[in-house]
Amino acid sequence: MYNLVKSEWYKLRKNPSFRILTMIIVAMSIFWPFFWYFDNLLDGDPPMTGIESFLGALEGNAYIMRVSLCILAGFFISNDFSTGVMKSMASSGHSRKTIFTAKLTVYACGMMIVSLLFPVFNVVLSTLLSGFGELDQGAVIEFVFRSLALTLLYSAAFASIAALFAVILTDSGKTITVTLIFFLVVDSLSAIIGSYHSVIGTVYGYTVFKLLGDIGRIALGKSELWRLIIVPILTFVGCGLLGNRVFSRKEIK
Repeated sequence: MYNLVKSEWYKLRKNPSFRILTMIIVAMSIFWPFFWYFDNLLDGDPPMTGIESFLGALEGNAYIMRVSLCILAGFFISNDFSTGVMKSMASSGHSRKTIFTAKLTVYACGMMIVSLLFPVFNVVLSTLLSGFGELDQGAVIEFVFRSLALTLLYSAAFASIAALFAVILTDSGKTITVTLIFFLVVDSLSAIIGSYHSVIGTVYGYTVFKLLGDIGRIALGKSELWRLIIVPILTFVGCGLLGNRVFSRKEIK
């Protein structure tokens, strides 16, 4: 298992899509704090503090995560089916369960790294430019670390969903297209259906898709915080087990 994870981690680090995604997100993360700083300066508005920039970055990061994990799922997981790498791994003596677990683990870790880049760079650069700032409610440092920890949990949960799609579709182009459409329309589609069927709306309220938007909430009750923690963990475990089952029964050509 260790050797498989080590091998997958090496492949991820050398994967062009992962490198390009990382560079693009880092570039965006550097551009936005400077853009808003000079824009506010020219308009005569007070500069955006680190915590204000962090709150905005959390909202934008939700879309960055969804697009990034779709691209990476296609080029890191599904691409191994079309290139024959997955077939070689399956015939190498390792069990399919071990192969999928190793690949999902590394893929989720890669997404966790990607998910932190935008908010972390934003808060650091904005703090250097304008100071850290304060929050009206709660301890600001505690809020930042809580939000980043939840971001890691949700990126792993979303990665498990994308990995499930990847092993079902086994084609990088199909995986990117289908997952991108799914992750971008699931919120609006659930809201529309939920307006007609209250049960759907209630169920949607307990999914990672809905709860992702609550990561940036400053004031959270204990029950709300536990929900934000438990739901992504259950999602990761559930989709991981389902993906393992699909992969174990998949015919690899």
